[in-house]
Amino acid sequence: MKTPLILLLALTLIGFASPVAAQEKEQEIYTLNLGTVAPKNTPWGRQLASMKKRIEKDSNGRIKVRLFMGTAGGEVSIVRQTKRGELQAAGVSTGALASLVPEMNVFELPYLFKDGAEADKIIDNHLFDPVSSILDENGFKLYLFSENGFRNFATKGKCITDPKDLADLKMRAQESWVHEETYRALGGNPVRIAVPETLSAIQSNNVQGFDNTPLFAFAASWHQGIDHWTLSDHIYQPAVIVYSKEWFEKLPKDLQEILLADRKKETDMGRDLVRKLHPKLVQNLEASNIKVCSVTPAQRKAFADKTKSVHNLFKKRVGKKGANLLDIIEKNR
Repeated sequence: MKTPLILLLALTLIGFASPVAAQEKEQEIYTLNLGTVAPKNTPWGRQLASMKKRIEKDSNGRIKVRLFMGTAGGEVSIVRQTKRGELQAAGVSTGALASLVPEMNVFELPYLFKDGAEADKIIDNHLFDPVSSILDENGFKLYLFSENGFRNFATKGKCITDPKDLADLKMRAQESWVHEETYRALGGNPVRIAVPETLSAIQSNNVQGFDNTPLFAFAASWHQGIDHWTLSDHIYQPAVIVYSKEWFEKLPKDLQEILLADRKKETDMGRDLVRKLHPKLVQNLEASNIKVCSVTPAQRKAFADKTKSVHNLFKKRVGKKGANLLDIIEKNR
């Protein structure tokens, strides 16, 4: 009779303890530290501020969001900090995330999408789930895709309307082998430099140019070091917000749902903020005494033809899952 009695007592105690433990869990305060290189006064800054407000409100203060905008190091460092759990989330380019998840380099390939509408359709309808699965396997929980935009060439002394124009220039390259190989395929000389060191490298003439979006160039003041801007649109670069998977999975289920809520609304807002600002930024380049050049369809094709080798190299280097992502894009364009 003792064993059943002891068992009954134990079960009774567990029954009393469980609601208490659950209640304590519900009252626990969680801190979400999110790192990004984007400054506050940018569309990214506004989107992240909106996200912070929503999360803190919907969680009734159980999640406290701290935004580190331009103060958490370079993008690759932010990705690594998130992987290690030192940051709980990151708002970064796909190129930076590719430093730990090679398959993400698919988004860095040149001349992949013809315009933003095509990119939106393929990313939202065909790529979100397979990319989410790959990131999950690598310790990240994908929240959403946002946008950096189409990257352009920014240089000293001349515009870049022909691949030959890059031959004698050292160009700052993002910390991604795909960006480096793209420059090499075009005859350029890439120099890998992290975001915080780029402006000084341009001003000291260690490099004679870079590629990025007008938005980021102004946000980081990189435009101060160049005098020519080519609307090459050679790489469409999404951005992502990801959580540390280890941290995310330790949260109560209701808080997990809050962190993943309003994905479409947040995605649309991020893209709209960036795209609506673009024409004004091009005007600002001209107002800053920077010569703005366009490329013709024939010139664009010359660049695209030169960089096909980078697509082939990607398929060889990243394995089956990465190649599958590229296949999805090519089939749905």
